[in-house]
Amino acid sequence: MRLAVLASGRGSNFRAILDHVNLGVLKGVKVGVLVYSDKDAGAASIARDYGVDAVHVQHRGVDRETREAQIRDAVSGSDLLVLAGYNYVLSSRFVEGYRWRIVNIHPSLLPMAGGKGMYGLRVHLEVLRSGSKVSGPTVHFVDEAVDGGPIIEQRPVYIGDIYGLPLDEADRARLLADRVLVYEHRLYPRVIQLVADGLVEVVEGEAVHARPVEDGSRIRVAEERVKVFRALVKAGPKWYAEWCGRQEAYVEYQREMWARMGKPLERVLGPNPWPGC
Repeated sequence: MRLAVLASGRGSNFRAILDHVNLGVLKGVKVGVLVYSDKDAGAASIARDYGVDAVHVQHRGVDRETREAQIRDAVSGSDLLVLAGYNYVLSSRFVEGYRWRIVNIHPSLLPMAGGKGMYGLRVHLEVLRSGSKVSGPTVHFVDEAVDGGPIIEQRPVYIGDIYGLPLDEADRARLLADRVLVYEHRLYPRVIQLVADGLVEVVEGEAVHARPVEDGSRIRVAEERVKVFRALVKAGPKWYAEWCGRQEAYVEYQREMWARMGKPLERVLGPNPWPGC
């Protein structure tokens, strides 16, 4: 399966995908091209270091139709489009042309702290202000809604200990961002492998939306049936066990990399990290 990655910033998830490929964890997958939107994006230097073709598509000051035509040219022949810190909303027309072939990662358990304006530290501040004891990354197919589309997988991460640390709000959010990022780097390649193995299917169903309606002097509940799409993951325990076994090579590499950055995982993940890869 040939991937095209779209990125705007530092490209840490892009690097994690490439590391999974190079370590033999992610199999049957080739990263064919990086499309980056910001001229100084760190993702571009990562592409050069790893020998991946990189195409700069100017976004600022360019109308959406023009830039999306350039993106289509750059990703031609790709089987899956992977958004990795891509800071722009794709048009409905673009999304329709790649229906269920675009995936995105978001640093919270959607639908919490998702939607327009929810990016970067804003996401983690929103989670902390909610008082939630659990956060974590979500990988989903992209549809026309911001941070919408069928959720493929999520990785819960315990964050309850962060509230008691002697840190100000901004530093708590930065710690939470690091903690979730560790698992972003593990989750995204796993979902890509699931898609590459043909183990993810989007199915159509119905949901019931209830809303209050004034009926004279009383309020009644009106129900409305709407069409929804859900991602069905068809992998079993054996598949996950084999994946976790292979991913140990990356986890060890990740541990060394974070230690070199001065952020040992033992400190970032807290005293009681939840088990599982």
